[in-house]
Amino acid sequence: MPEIEFFQLTDAGPVRTRNEDAVGCWPHEDGLLFAVADGMGGHSAGDFASALALEVLAREMDRAPGTWPVGKRLRKGIQEANLQIFNKAFTVPELGGMGTTLTATTLIGASIVTAHVGDCRLYLLRDNELRQLTKDHTYVAERVQFGLLTAAQARTHPQRHLLSRSLGKDLIVSIDVLSLELKPGDVVAQCSDGVHGLIAEAELAEIMRSHEPEPACQAIVERAHAGGARDNLSIQIARALTTSPAAPSPRRWWGFRR
Repeated sequence: MPEIEFFQLTDAGPVRTRNEDAVGCWPHEDGLLFAVADGMGGHSAGDFASALALEVLAREMDRAPGTWPVGKRLRKGIQEANLQIFNKAFTVPELGGMGTTLTATTLIGASIVTAHVGDCRLYLLRDNELRQLTKDHTYVAERVQFGLLTAAQARTHPQRHLLSRSLGKDLIVSIDVLSLELKPGDVVAQCSDGVHGLIAEAELAEIMRSHEPEPACQAIVERAHAGGARDNLSIQIARALTTSPAAPSPRRWWGFRR
């Protein structure tokens, strides 16, 4: 069973005055739950939606029966978050139209399970190859999937940030769930679209390959600032370590910056 180093960082970016992203990490069973949400809506509604999504997810994961599979618990937590955001947006005028994306991953032993709605992403760096594990829920991504746009066209399409799925839009939301086994040396990165929309995958892979999680998160945010970021920036990185049976308990760090 690999041990895990973990760090997370969120930043408003050089242009926006508010950070509508939210990140969180919580101990879960013998591992870790970590999540990123990217809120949207007028006034402070985006901030509220992303924070509420993480609050409800963490609470529902604690409340769910331990006999349930992790994927079922994640689904339940996200559905409850969706319902609460939908109800708030409907009943509180100043929160009308709010919503959020949400990508949440549990890392227990050598297994990860991820539940995903929206266009935040989960990446896996394995054997020097970076692979996107989640699928973007955007209208542009769907057009690429069906061959109506090329990947190159999608990167600069004016509607590339238009979501086809998000929390708060409907009473019930469709949730993607994926799972895989980690190997020693694997690195996973979970990020908002402010990061993956600006930093090329080759550069992201190089930073993840050459830095431990904390300096990698810092380098990614600094690179985004230098590259003219216009969106909020959130990044979470977990690295699986090769350890002996007598090794100490996992090292975990987290960071937060507005």
